[in-house]
Amino acid sequence: MTNVQFGTGATLAGPGTPMTAEWAKWIATNALAGVNGEALAKSMMEAGFTQEVAVREVNNALTHPYLEAAAQLGVGQNGVPAPASSGTKADKFEWFLDNERRLNRMSSQYGEVPRVHKPSRQEFLDNFYSQNRPVVITGALDDWDAIKKWNGDYLKEKCGDKVVEVQANRNSDANYEMNAVKHKKEMKFAEIVDIIESGVETNDWYITANNSGKNKAALIDLWDDITFPEYLDPNHVNGNGFFWYGPAGTVTPIHHDLTNNFMAQVRGSKRVKIIAPSDSPFVYNDRHCFSPVDLENIDLEKFPDMAKVNVFDVDIHPGDLFFLPVGWWHHVRGLELSITMTFTNFVYDNDFFSGYSTFDTIS
Repeated sequence: MTNVQFGTGATLAGPGTPMTAEWAKWIATNALAGVNGEALAKSMMEAGFTQEVAVREVNNALTHPYLEAAAQLGVGQNGVPAPASSGTKADKFEWFLDNERRLNRMSSQYGEVPRVHKPSRQEFLDNFYSQNRPVVITGALDDWDAIKKWNGDYLKEKCGDKVVEVQANRNSDANYEMNAVKHKKEMKFAEIVDIIESGVETNDWYITANNSGKNKAALIDLWDDITFPEYLDPNHVNGNGFFWYGPAGTVTPIHHDLTNNFMAQVRGSKRVKIIAPSDSPFVYNDRHCFSPVDLENIDLEKFPDMAKVNVFDVDIHPGDLFFLPVGWWHHVRGLELSITMTFTNFVYDNDFFSGYSTFDTIS
């Protein structure tokens, strides 16, 4: 799997925009890095080029004698032939990932997500955060009034008259998560509470982190009912948490995040399917941090490499604090009506995305 690299010259185009030398160089650079033509054309269309221009220019580049000669010589992005024994940079990364994958599977604890009762801040850092290892922490939410109070009546009493933003009509769009902006809808909080608390099982209605920009101020009174565990900084620049609320049947499809995350389960249960970052070469990363694979019904004819992937289930229940490390692929289903708070405002360094903003993943 090879990443499409966006350099400074590959700026957004508009309809009718002519090809530039910078874009021609961008095509050549990515082609020599091993990105296939279909992915290159797709990236150009997403940047604004018409399909006709994108396909024509990519085909012209891939069949150009200069590019063919460079590929035969093993010329990489630095413009010099690579030693025949070294392979490409992508091959080297794949080798490291394969080593990590094989070593991880030697452990007698492989595939287990431990449940640990209130580790100290240092124990959590040493044994899980710094090790990129998932864990379910128990006892950390014992003093949360939210777990005792957050039923439908209480939510309406506290914030029912506030206008909130929700994700709506998700069942009408197979790519609802990637197209989250299109599914934003504003309504009174009391209205969405009544829908969710009615017992309906659906993926159509969900308040998620995608709605946090509007909802932080509207639901701020609910934050009085939570107490940050010692692993979190209430004054962190990343904010102080995201509110998720939905009926049974809500699904967040497979993706990975660019930060470490806590999932604090307040009501109901969720099943989180997780995949280690070392299995990423087989997960069919499509756009940005997403994959088209349905982890609840994997189509091995369409996605044969998924046979090499180990998928682990983690069920979380009220009072559980689930640590989901950066880079771990995950799929989440609400098994019941549920409320979850998620947090990225750790007291430890959690900036793992600054270097990621220069590229997107298409292959």
